[in-house]
Amino acid sequence: MAHSQVEKRIAQKRHAKGILVPLLVDLFSRSVEIEEDDLPFLLDLLEKMVTRQGVRNSRPVFSPSQLSSCLRYVYLLKHHSELGVFKKPSMRPEANYYFFTGNWIHLKWQLALHKLDKRWPDEKFQLLGVEVPILSKRKDHGGTVDALVAIELEPVIVDFKGLNVRTFSEITRGYVPPEYALQIADYGMLFNSPSQRALKITKGLLVAENKGGPDPKRPIALHESEIPIKTYLPEIRGRLEVLRSHEQDGEIPEPECTSTQTLQFQGCPFSGFCRKEVKENQRRNAASEDTEGYRVAVPGRNGNRRSRRNSKRRAG
Repeated sequence: MAHSQVEKRIAQKRHAKGILVPLLVDLFSRSVEIEEDDLPFLLDLLEKMVTRQGVRNSRPVFSPSQLSSCLRYVYLLKHHSELGVFKKPSMRPEANYYFFTGNWIHLKWQLALHKLDKRWPDEKFQLLGVEVPILSKRKDHGGTVDALVAIELEPVIVDFKGLNVRTFSEITRGYVPPEYALQIADYGMLFNSPSQRALKITKGLLVAENKGGPDPKRPIALHESEIPIKTYLPEIRGRLEVLRSHEQDGEIPEPECTSTQTLQFQGCPFSGFCRKEVKENQRRNAASEDTEGYRVAVPGRNGNRRSRRNSKRRAG
């Protein structure tokens, strides 16, 4: 039986679960155009994006977007220049394409939030900021939030991700990759710091866009996942404590890669610096597999506490 357009829209709204995505679905029930009075917002947003990249290059910090990665990688992102460690630029067109596309995905949805802010009264929805910089009291930990909004007067952090069909499907079934949850919770922790502002944030929203496009249940290809800030604070603080301890002792964390064949190693800009040690890890693991009755423990995400003195390992 054929359904009218009105009936289809009602069904789509019913399937659009969450607190932000339903508002965006409603926004796109009508034509969304770039208008003349949107230009100041877009120009300001572009300037903020340029400034963000400049700050990243001139004042490296422990970033929420990287905090769940190999701790050596996180450490070297902040300290590689002073240590003389060579950072290999990505020469893969695919990787550079993904980053380029990511910028436009963020720009698109930030504009949509701006449009939403113009349509709804403040009590329903308010865009409090886009590309919002946050920095810890120590000035060693911080990043930039895609958007800060208030929905029904409750402040919420919003982070947009463009994802492939497989990862998007996993998220719709309730699995949120730990790195995304930690990133958003870390933003919340920084926002709630007394050195930042009186604003109290208890949750963030991971808003994922399916790069495969819309489907009958998701007419604008979006799915939101709520991230409770408090849940992830112990792990965030633990990882920061390890990184800061290494800084204090002047030590570089051990590599967490166990093979030079993994995508993590091959895509790492510091793979050349770590190659010798990772090969040794690989050799030991291979030897252990040939030893009956024994298994070698593989470092987890937190790595281990053994490390090398910075002064002894500078790139030539």
